Amino acid sequence: MSVDPMRRWPGMAGAAAAVASTAYAHVVAADAVDPMKGLISDYALLDTSAWAMVGGTIMLAMGSLWVAYGLARADPTRSAASRVLFVAGALGLLLTAAFPTDAAPGVTSAVGEIHRWSAAVVFTALPCAGWMMGRRFRNRTLSAVSVLAAVLLAAFLAAHPGSLTADLIGGPDYYGLIERLLLLSEMALVFLAAQGMGNLPDSNKRDISPLTDSPLTYANVGYGSVVSEGEPYARVQSDRAAA
Repeated sequence: MSVDPMRRWPGMAGAAAAVASTAYAHVVAADAVDPMKGLISDYALLDTSAWAMVGGTIMLAMGSLWVAYGLARADPTRSAASRVLFVAGALGLLLTAAFPTDAAPGVTSAVGEIHRWSAAVVFTALPCAGWMMGRRFRNRTLSAVSVLAAVLLAAFLAAHPGSLTADLIGGPDYYGLIERLLLLSEMALVFLAAQGMGNLPDSNKRDISPLTDSPLTYANVGYGSVVSEGEPYARVQSDRAAA
């Protein structure tokens, strides 16, 4: 089957740009943010890395929206839940870009709360969307990455300072690293989901006209009909009229 590059490349490019921008922010702000303990959102508070983090977040949101659009074309009926989750993830990303987090040690403003809950939507919605899409289209790699993202989310919540288990497992010493791995897995998720768009048909529906030949035929069984492969539809209609 021929593949239209426009089905996959915009979404893949968005995810790839997000990876590149995030990596750039880590390089230029290496001395200001500890990758083991500092949150990724802290890069948006620095002049040297803010534009890269905001731009990368927006690009990842665009990639998620492109996947949702592709699902609407390929499977408009049964992909509704996945589409809603990809759109929710995209909106959450846009909100995290528009509302920066508060400076450490904690959230103290309404803007910071919006950022926190928007990030929670992103980290929750995208793994669920990727897993559902992977199951629907039998994409094992996408399903596996989605499960990995869910596991990393659970680890991040357990290690985050303030959680009941953080001190028991020494979470404050490495929870920043877990968040980075979580974000990277979700970028890979969007990339794989967009890549899979190129292998999907425009629609699951088949356009069958009663005035033209069709691969479907009808065999009379008693008073009913059975659909089978074989004679053209027009010939079966003629046989019925003769009967």
